[in-house]
Amino acid sequence: MRLFSVVESYIAHKRSLGMLFNSEAVRLRAYVKAMGDVDIRRVRPAAVRQFLYGVGPVTAYWFSKYHSLNSFYRYAIAHHHVSQSPLPLTKPQEPARFEPYIYTNQDMQRLIDAADSRHRFVWILDPHTVRTLLLLLYGTGLRISEALRLNLDDFDVENRVLTIHETKFFKSRFVPVGEDLGHVLREYIDQQWPVERRTPTAPLLRTQKYERIKRQTAELVFKRLREKADVARPSTARYQPRLHDFRHTFAVVRLVTWYREGKNVQRLLPHLTTYLGHLRIMETQRYLTMTTELLQQASLCFERYARPEVKRA
Repeated sequence: MRLFSVVESYIAHKRSLGMLFNSEAVRLRAYVKAMGDVDIRRVRPAAVRQFLYGVGPVTAYWFSKYHSLNSFYRYAIAHHHVSQSPLPLTKPQEPARFEPYIYTNQDMQRLIDAADSRHRFVWILDPHTVRTLLLLLYGTGLRISEALRLNLDDFDVENRVLTIHETKFFKSRFVPVGEDLGHVLREYIDQQWPVERRTPTAPLLRTQKYERIKRQTAELVFKRLREKADVARPSTARYQPRLHDFRHTFAVVRLVTWYREGKNVQRLLPHLTTYLGHLRIMETQRYLTMTTELLQQASLCFERYARPEVKRA
């Protein structure tokens, strides 16, 4: 059977299970292009190795390609398209694990101050829009794509609930927001959207031309904003703070708060998984960066459980 046909069959199978499977599909189709549409049994290990390693040092992308191909070949073997996988038996050492940036209250204050201090005509986006986007991401943990796809009709002002329509995993969900964030969103709509322009499908967050904000525009504006606010890792760091890191920050802050309040975190973790729009708890774990504060709170919680005789002030 031809490699292209097996790959497309595998992609269709994964999507039939409710997976978006976009990134994996891109990697697998790139694999077909590199190998050529040959009989799947004629793919040679040397060619696969060349596809994996490419040119330059081993990066996290090597492992992304490897895991995509490994899953694909398990499928191909199970369906008797091949008898064995051509993937290398040994893997290189993984590069240093990427650590998301966790924004502090001070970081948020500097970012908000930087947004408020800029003149609206100097920015690609209105400062009020930038400020609202930051607070929305920080207060809900939404994916940036989810935030930018919100329509005016997706915000229930009276009940303070956002409706997130089918995004990753083809799931829709309701996201309740706190009173302060609800007030921020309500104020933004009142100031930025004239009544005569409001339609159910109008974007909640808009450009100065009343159009939906593109992700690359939001990323560019944030890069300039964090540079002005001096919210950064050391200059030698490979990655600087990103918009997506607000999602990690939300998850960590929620856990720290639960620990502080003495809540049963294990019991509440499934609620966080649902709120973030994940299918399983294991998908939420990657967001739970173990900050120093989180470790301290977890340690105190365990000590109270293991040594109830210890009294804490």
